[in-house]
Amino acid sequence: MWVFSPSQPGGWLGEKTHMDVPVLVNLRLDPFERTAWAQNLTAEGSVAYWNWFVYEFWRFVLVQDVLAKEVPTFLEYPPMQSGASFNLDALKVELGKKMAEAAAAAKGASQ
Repeated sequence: MWVFSPSQPGGWLGEKTHMDVPVLVNLRLDPFERTAWAQNLTAEGSVAYWNWFVYEFWRFVLVQDVLAKEVPTFLEYPPMQSGASFNLDALKVELGKKMAEAAAAAKGASQ
């Protein structure tokens, strides 16, 4: 399994850990994903994780080739809609628009 996105070791409310390289996990050998990057003096993760790179680093080249083929399709076929935004500012703007539309409709109906 390749992990490209930031992780949140403290759960949803914890801080995000941004990575410079993808983390590789063999789910058959490590189903609970406990032997990734060594952190907190190996209290979390494993120093043996780095040994994996000695023998398997060539796999990064394969992923790079796949991504090089896929990235141009993102330009040819852009997303049809913007991603969801679940922050309070976006909600306020959307509610403000709906209230303005409702006020304009009520004003037009009363005339």
